[in-house]
Amino acid sequence: MKKSLYFLATLLALLTGITSCSDCPVSENDSPYTITKPSHFPQPSIPADNPLTINKIKLGRMLFYDKALSEDQLISCASCHKQQLAFASDKALDTKVHGGTTKRNSMPLFNLAFTSNYFWDGRTNTLEATCLDALKDEQNFKTEYIKSRLFGRYDYKELFRSTFNTDNPTEDMIAKCLASFIRTMISANSPVDRGMKEGNVNKYLSAQAQQGKILFESEDGDCFHCHGAIQGLPQMTDNLFHNNGLDSFQDPSKFKDFGFGKVTGNASDNSKMRTPALRNLSYTAPFMHDGRIPNLDAVLEHYSRGIKINGNIDVLMEKRFQGGINLDPVRTAQLKAYLLSFDDPSFISDTAFSSPF
Repeated sequence: MKKSLYFLATLLALLTGITSCSDCPVSENDSPYTITKPSHFPQPSIPADNPLTINKIKLGRMLFYDKALSEDQLISCASCHKQQLAFASDKALDTKVHGGTTKRNSMPLFNLAFTSNYFWDGRTNTLEATCLDALKDEQNFKTEYIKSRLFGRYDYKELFRSTFNTDNPTEDMIAKCLASFIRTMISANSPVDRGMKEGNVNKYLSAQAQQGKILFESEDGDCFHCHGAIQGLPQMTDNLFHNNGLDSFQDPSKFKDFGFGKVTGNASDNSKMRTPALRNLSYTAPFMHDGRIPNLDAVLEHYSRGIKINGNIDVLMEKRFQGGINLDPVRTAQLKAYLLSFDDPSFISDTAFSSPF
């Protein structure tokens, strides 16, 4: 019966295009996993060559927290992406393998099953490629570490066998497991989310936050251009790349970090960075690609009065020539209250994402 069910599942996958890659077949000892999509979220993007399975997610969780993946065995993914911080970091820049320093601030990890642009500069467009990029850059990862360091511990050997039918893990397998685990990190239980699910977005918002919502979605707040109204973009990001007036260089070649421009090779994209999602802001400071802004109050001050004109500043920032949106203290407090209504305490305490060790 078990083999018959496995045959039917395989046939269905072939018919629907959900097939696995040649070097990482789904074992008959593994089971499919389906993301429970929040009702107001778009469909998750699950690649055909990496269908979600119970074992891959379990392996990914173990690998995410294991320092043995790094060359010096001192850094894990969780070193820079801490659950209590919505899988972000409280440092502007993090320590990587052999005491080096990351180039940019560690972005939070949530709701990445619903996007296709990754890193501040957008240099990858799959979560698998993103995981492998981070492993090699931050941890100087090499595949042989898995077999030599892990196969005798934590049931890794048995789990790899039951997942991939092999004793020889590849880079591709490691990346697919990590990506599978990260895709399950869904944050959708904030006061705004709860209201949306019940058909009344304001239901769990304070009066102050409701005024902040109106401000956010108006030209006075000028936030919605890049971060989107919750009705259309529940992730609170357009997943595109913008220059938000952090620096005043008129010559695009003078920017310290070219960001998206280094990926596209177009000088007009220099210093453009991926729009971060405005969720869980109570946990994810410091902010911006280099962590230069220490807290949310300072972020609001930047957009209110701290905008610097430069050669690539985004035209969507309609009040850029006035230094910003110039909010008074009352309206600043309203906007802040609305933004904090996207905090999701249940996400940072969900044991499904915590260390398995």
